[in-house]
Amino acid sequence: MRKVGVALLVVAYALLLFLSLTSPGYARAHPHLDPMMLAQYASPWPVALASAVAVAGIMLAVVPLRRGERWALWTQLAMLIILFVTRVTSDARCLVVLDPHQHGCHSFIIAVVVGVIGLALAWP
Repeated sequence: MRKVGVALLVVAYALLLFLSLTSPGYARAHPHLDPMMLAQYASPWPVALASAVAVAGIMLAVVPLRRGERWALWTQLAMLIILFVTRVTSDARCLVVLDPHQHGCHSFIIAVVVGVIGLALAWP
């Protein structure tokens, strides 16, 4: 069960990495959206920071969490909570994520939920 949890966690962080690396292209493809909002996610600093967090999450999942070390689980949970709280408080689109008829940050929320499920399955 731990291997499935670790795999889900790696998939969640890979999705976060993909979302982060493709945000500059998304910003260029949607010039009608608010440029200030897109700059929060598509400028080089947020992309580099989110990518670094995602790579660190993958490394924590593959090495210490797979071995069952509890500190890695708590560190992963803290990383996901920090990402979630930061995104929800800074992006108004995340508040409409439960409404399927409006665009929000569905991909981000899905990645965080998959990550938390992976952590629950990887619990030693």
